[in-house]
Amino acid sequence: MRPIRSFLFSPAIRPEMMEKAPRSGADALIFDLEDSVPAHLRAEAREHAAEALRREGNPPVFVRVNHPATGEMEADLQAAVSDNLFGVILPKVETDGEVARLDSVLSALEARAGLAPGSVIVLPLLESCRGLHFAYKIATASPRVEGMVFSSGEEGDFMVDIGGNWTPEGEVFLYPRSKLVCETRAAGLDSPIDGVFMNLNEEAALLRECRLARNMGFTGKMAIHPKQIPVIHSVFTPSEEEVEYSRGLIEAFRAAEAEGKAAITFRGMMVDYANLKRAERTLALVDNLQTQ
Repeated sequence: MRPIRSFLFSPAIRPEMMEKAPRSGADALIFDLEDSVPAHLRAEAREHAAEALRREGNPPVFVRVNHPATGEMEADLQAAVSDNLFGVILPKVETDGEVARLDSVLSALEARAGLAPGSVIVLPLLESCRGLHFAYKIATASPRVEGMVFSSGEEGDFMVDIGGNWTPEGEVFLYPRSKLVCETRAAGLDSPIDGVFMNLNEEAALLRECRLARNMGFTGKMAIHPKQIPVIHSVFTPSEEEVEYSRGLIEAFRAAEAEGKAAITFRGMMVDYANLKRAERTLALVDNLQTQ
């Protein structure tokens, strides 16, 4: 999956919001058929989502479908799967079997649409303690899975399940966030993604949460309003200082390596191949962002 710093939600029942979303500057969009759509309006929302997906000029578009247990997932996918669908957000995942079921339905719909097998990627959204417990199995349930998402909302499903209280310091989610990042990386995936920040009037708190998530290893964050995008990008984009440091480290290390050294002092710090790998990853991220 290409580097994605920001994912902007748009309720599929609001076609005007899906029409405006590509102008938000978000790296990716999520047309939501799940929690933001009243149950009796889901058929209408599917029609709006299918129309929005046909629109040219969209960045990568994901659709958040309903959980398989609702009996709505198949209809959501039938409306969404096309050559303009980049991926699917599968909510409230708790078992690898749920991902396998999604995989099976996607395979059939891809064949029907004339798409290459595996064209549509999957990002499971973990919203419960049980889902987090089985995170590694979920992450490895299908080759389609290219990242994992944590439900970080202040009063979202995970908070309700864990029974804690949100604070700006994020204590209640320190372990869940860390576990999700570690399980994602253990599965060989590069994209642990933090969920939404729900208070639109607290930009300073959003900035703090973004910094916390990035420091913990997350590579991007979901947004519920376009005004959150600049803050998210400011944190999840390597700074000029990081880029300059990474370039200098790589140059110094390669020069030392040519002299038979694999551990050197760079700007007062001892560095070795782990530091080199981190610096190369930073520059690769910048290069990928510039080519999007």
